[in-house]
Amino acid sequence: MIFLLLSIFCSVVTVSFFKLFERFNVDTFQAIVGNYFVCVVIGNLISDKHIITTDFWDEPWFLFTLLLGFLFITIFYCIAETTQKLGVSVSMVAAKLSVVVPVLFAVLAYNESISYIKVGGIILSLFSVYLISKKEQTIDHIKKTIWILPVIVFAGSGIIDTLIKYIESRFIPKSNAGDILSTAFLAAYVLGMFFMSYQNIRYRKQIDTKNILWGFALGIPNYFSMFFLVKTLENFNASHIFPINNIGIVAFSTITSLLFFREKLSRTNFIGLALAIFSILLISLN
Repeated sequence: MIFLLLSIFCSVVTVSFFKLFERFNVDTFQAIVGNYFVCVVIGNLISDKHIITTDFWDEPWFLFTLLLGFLFITIFYCIAETTQKLGVSVSMVAAKLSVVVPVLFAVLAYNESISYIKVGGIILSLFSVYLISKKEQTIDHIKKTIWILPVIVFAGSGIIDTLIKYIESRFIPKSNAGDILSTAFLAAYVLGMFFMSYQNIRYRKQIDTKNILWGFALGIPNYFSMFFLVKTLENFNASHIFPINNIGIVAFSTITSLLFFREKLSRTNFIGLALAIFSILLISLN
């Protein structure tokens, strides 16, 4: 179980970086692009086969990795924005409750059966995202629309999980999972570089070395959070690991936000957190 604990730790460290970006005035998007460069490099160093030197564009899964890369960088940025504006705990609850989306996809696309317990878990999860995102203080009209961020994180993370599950069922083990993941990271990096180049040409926004270096630091825990999770799944049943992983990340990210970033949670937020953990348990029941 040491790999699972390391995965949870790396996941919490990853999202905590976004609070540090806010504190040290780091351009979040530039840092995220730098992060994916490091993910590609680490993936190629660990893998026996270097994906960068292969004709990965000829693989049947290539178009799916392009979509996955786009979602990686887009949703990761939304998680960063949610963390900075609403807090660590809100972003992690929204991301980890996304297990609802692949469950619904399996029911609709593959006609899998669904129990009343899972239906109850799905309803509770949607309500818990609202409760944990709710801020009691008065905010202006513009900031009232900020609730859309955790909703995007919730839906986007679920689409990523669904797409990964589809790729896994269709192309793995015929293809190596590490190759597919490294290609998706590479796609995210290339798309990010295109957007940064556009910002540089259109708005004269310069790329700051400080932002890229912070991104390099972010890439290490971000890559290994997934690496250690995969290592855990090699030895344990996914139906048992994912609930523990999700609940662990939600719980420890909340503790981190309270202890290190002095975030304040209202009674409503704590109720939402409790409902989130309970709904994860219900959704994960066979």
